[in-house]
Amino acid sequence: MEQQLRKHLSMDTATMDKARVDRATIDKETRMPGYASVGWTCSACGELISAIEDGWVEWLAGEDEHGATRLNGLRLVHRNGVRGSNHGRCQYDDRCEFRRDQSIVEGLPLERFVGVDGLMILLSLIADREMPTSDVLELAKRVQIPGYEQTRELFHEAIDVGAVAPVVGEGFYMQSEIQELLRWTKSGERPLRQPHFDT
Repeated sequence: MEQQLRKHLSMDTATMDKARVDRATIDKETRMPGYASVGWTCSACGELISAIEDGWVEWLAGEDEHGATRLNGLRLVHRNGVRGSNHGRCQYDDRCEFRRDQSIVEGLPLERFVGVDGLMILLSLIADREMPTSDVLELAKRVQIPGYEQTRELFHEAIDVGAVAPVVGEGFYMQSEIQELLRWTKSGERPLRQPHFDT
């Protein structure tokens, strides 16, 4: 199964070059109109990853007690060696993880998970059921849904104080709700409550 995952995620040089060329398209697809995209929050240090090429998505591969492949620990972090940065230690430590439970650290550049091809990779990870689905869904929302990364932590507070009632459900926000929350945080005004539909 691990080989299937690697097959899904492998890239040849031509594809890598195309990914670099498509960076402008990727940036355009992940930004909300009227709001500056500030980047992503690093899962290790909590600081900003301000450029797509500075991001890294990684996970741990190991075996469970029955010898089956176990993938976990999916996270978005600073890529090692980011120029002019103190973020050289955000990625998992290969040796430490192996010593702890014989896990192998695997990962790919953030740009592989953004845009339509990135969405397809994320969907394949969900379909393969090798990683915890909730982790893959959260990564998909963070890198695919415009404005989600900027508002995901704010929604918890806004929901708690009754400022927002998500139409779909907590953790799954419509673009209108994301935009309303961004306007609210910018202006300090209370957002309009969205109608809630029970199904």
